[in-house]
Amino acid sequence: MSEARSMIADTVERLFSESLDQEDLARAENGVWPTALWHAIEETGLTRALLRPEHGGADGDWLDVFEIARALGRHSVPLPVVETILATWLLERAELDIPDGPLGLVPHPTTTTATRLQRIPWGRAARAYVGLTNDGRTDGQVVCFSGPSPDVAAGCNIALDARDTVTIRETAAVGTTTVAPNTVRLYGALLRSGQMTGALERILDQSVQYATERVQFGRPIGNFQIIQQELARLAGQVAEATTATEIAFRAAAEARPNATGEIGAEGDPAFEIACAKVVVGDAAELGPRIAHQVHGAIGFTYEHSLHFSTRRLWAWRAEFGLAEEWAADLGTAVQHDLVGGIWPLVTSR
Repeated sequence: MSEARSMIADTVERLFSESLDQEDLARAENGVWPTALWHAIEETGLTRALLRPEHGGADGDWLDVFEIARALGRHSVPLPVVETILATWLLERAELDIPDGPLGLVPHPTTTTATRLQRIPWGRAARAYVGLTNDGRTDGQVVCFSGPSPDVAAGCNIALDARDTVTIRETAAVGTTTVAPNTVRLYGALLRSGQMTGALERILDQSVQYATERVQFGRPIGNFQIIQQELARLAGQVAEATTATEIAFRAAAEARPNATGEIGAEGDPAFEIACAKVVVGDAAELGPRIAHQVHGAIGFTYEHSLHFSTRRLWAWRAEFGLAEEWAADLGTAVQHDLVGGIWPLVTSR
């Protein structure tokens, strides 16, 4: 890890450790916006990590964002930080004005005259809503609707993070960029993979700690072979997820400016991102099962903090494409689009 990335990792870990606790998470699930934490995140410059200095950014890359996303997942931060990072990056690429405050990311293709935007993360608090059009162009058109919308139908996912339906009454600002039309889904999957990696690390730490402290039949349950085997399986899942996700973020950092979003295209991170979402998605299915089995009944109570991570893993697994959907995309690419099949694709990277 470079010195700069190490500093970012230390900064975000310290920020979230000191500014967010279980009571804050419970309040957020009851609809209380964590104002102080959002201001601290903005002052630290996390939401503008990818922007150039002239736009108030740190001129960072996707590997820097990996450390941010990972920490967000590890601490279950109930704010649209990764959504704002991706939205600001898209606005800069399209040479559109970048509003201050949280931004709503439109997770599905839209039009420049859309009236209803569905399942917008924290749409009720967003200062603008950013997405890509679905008009069939080969280049991307970034659209930015002004916010906050006065007409919001509140919703949430299984983690009780806001996923709102927003009614738009103003025409969007539109900018053309070289990003692929599927960029929101692609890089949304990348960012969710980063968050899920952090959440998996968290449930592993909690499970190891609980197995060390919980005594049954006169000794810590971590001394029983079956518990050790389950913790080893969980650790393996976390290691695979972390490795696959870091590789995907590195591929994004090294991607060519004219990346097409096509799985297997030279210089494009789509293959690595798809693999990461598959690997992390599988870990997000098995990992919480093991963690809850190790914790027993107490892990299912609201008073215990384990569920803040496991519910987010279940919710994030479904967003920007399930593991099964990305696996199907990989299979289709190998079967129909790539010469030579899977082996040259894997060994050439």
